[in-house]
Amino acid sequence: MNNKRKYKGSLRLDWINKDLSLYYEIDEKEGKGVRPVWVPKNDIRVAEPRILKFVKSYGNTTSENMLIKGDNLLVLRSLVEMFKGRPEKDKVKCIYIDPPYNTGNAFDKYDDNLQHSEWLTMMRDRLFLLRRLLRKDGAIIAQIDNQEFAYLKVLMDEIFGRNNYVDFVTLETRTPSGYKVINPGFFNASEYLLIYANDKKQFKYKTLYKEKEFEEHYNKYVEGNKNNPKAWKILNLKDVVALKLGFKNWKEGEKEIGKDALMDELRNFALENAKRVAALEFVGRKASQRIMNAKKESLSKKEKVYILKNGEGKETYLFNGREIVFYSKKIREIDGDLVGSIIMSNIWTDISWSGIGTEGGVEFKYSKKPEKLLKRVIEFCTNKGDLVFDSFAGSGTTGSVAHKMGRRWIIVEIGRQADQLILPRLQRVITGRDQKGISKEVKWEKGGGFKYYHLGESVIYEKDMNWKLKAEEMAQAIFLHFQYKLIKSDWLEKNNMYLGKHHSAQYHFALSCAIRETKVITEQLYEKIVKGLDKEKKFKHLTIFTNVAIAVPPESLDDRVLVKKIPAAILREYNLV
Repeated sequence: MNNKRKYKGSLRLDWINKDLSLYYEIDEKEGKGVRPVWVPKNDIRVAEPRILKFVKSYGNTTSENMLIKGDNLLVLRSLVEMFKGRPEKDKVKCIYIDPPYNTGNAFDKYDDNLQHSEWLTMMRDRLFLLRRLLRKDGAIIAQIDNQEFAYLKVLMDEIFGRNNYVDFVTLETRTPSGYKVINPGFFNASEYLLIYANDKKQFKYKTLYKEKEFEEHYNKYVEGNKNNPKAWKILNLKDVVALKLGFKNWKEGEKEIGKDALMDELRNFALENAKRVAALEFVGRKASQRIMNAKKESLSKKEKVYILKNGEGKETYLFNGREIVFYSKKIREIDGDLVGSIIMSNIWTDISWSGIGTEGGVEFKYSKKPEKLLKRVIEFCTNKGDLVFDSFAGSGTTGSVAHKMGRRWIIVEIGRQADQLILPRLQRVITGRDQKGISKEVKWEKGGGFKYYHLGESVIYEKDMNWKLKAEEMAQAIFLHFQYKLIKSDWLEKNNMYLGKHHSAQYHFALSCAIRETKVITEQLYEKIVKGLDKEKKFKHLTIFTNVAIAVPPESLDDRVLVKKIPAAILREYNLV
């Protein structure tokens, strides 16, 4: 008898109004959302994809980098539609977000005073859309403090899947020196990076290293032809360095120039001769029997190098029962310099928050992040040319660092800092005037470009089409709702009609014919449209979106043509009719 019980369900957060979304009225003067209102998830005010209105191009006009000003929820709605049908390599490889921490503090340039349920709703809706932008092998890194860390972890487990959790990193962001402890308890010195893959099985990351001071157990120097290990002489490194500097021995060198100066010379020598500087490392009891047998053989051949080859021809060298490990294995280029290194742990204490006030030439009190931090995050999960995304851009650090590192980028910010901080900062990057932050480390000079966009208005106004929009803008907005992409067709555009191609169907097209002045599409115009498109595109299916009547009997319509009346077709999407 099988007594095993079957369990269903999963661990999920619950909160007030979880089944709703939040709509924020926009304070245009302050550039932030205010007075949140609970609305259904498909309310047009929070669910509508809107066009991105091109404002200006900076630097290289062919660049696809984007700075977008607008409500990041609506921008995400739009980008999700725009990204449909893109090749996988053109989607987002790395998302970094630094959202409001829900600390109860009202920042000077960032509204961070959200109630807990509001904060969870705000994050849930955005994380859901962010995942849809990610490549299958992409990752998202969210920075948070201790106030919401646990809740964000469970929320991201729910959205990205617990099995796609990669790790979290603890950041030392401040030190207690100079602070007065008023209340008993701990000084809060840390923030956290939560890392999730879109699909952990496909996610590939780079092992990170940090600089480590010279390890003095690398105290041997291997002399002789590198191709003839049996003839190697294993010398004392200190003696070699002392003789190189003209001293009889190490002690004489210490007496002449001092211990510290002599050690500096040794460290420099070790870096320059890393392929000959070595440590003799202990072969432990848990080593394979093959290695242990080689150790015994080596011990029987005093002062001789013993060579052990594996099945692939790789050689291990033993000397007096210990393995010869070269310092070159520790040498890596970090921040533009060749240094000794060690694998990075998930506790980062080496990134300084002090002195970042002038990075990028912008001030962003309390919320600004060091360029070095973003460099490390981007290095962790991207290569040159990959796309990096940040929907809480703040002062623009993510875009600036991604640009200097040769990555493509899209960043979004609702606040006035998009104009006052981010725009001039990115201009300084592309012109080469920004030589702070990571510029010297990555040898940044100048170059590249970006395009600046504003989130457009709704295509609907008082249950009618928004006639403030231009005909082309209206067409783009209509196509966004129904998964079409605007394509060029000069003869149609001359008549204020615009053509769209479906994201996934090769011969499936749409026509936007939203015309306020015209009352009817005549039979002659209809025939001209069908014949012209058949000749131009060889369509298999055409949807005509129009606000006017078509003076063609239903039985005379081409079987490949479907007519949808607007705005009704759009309003139905949001249960407004």
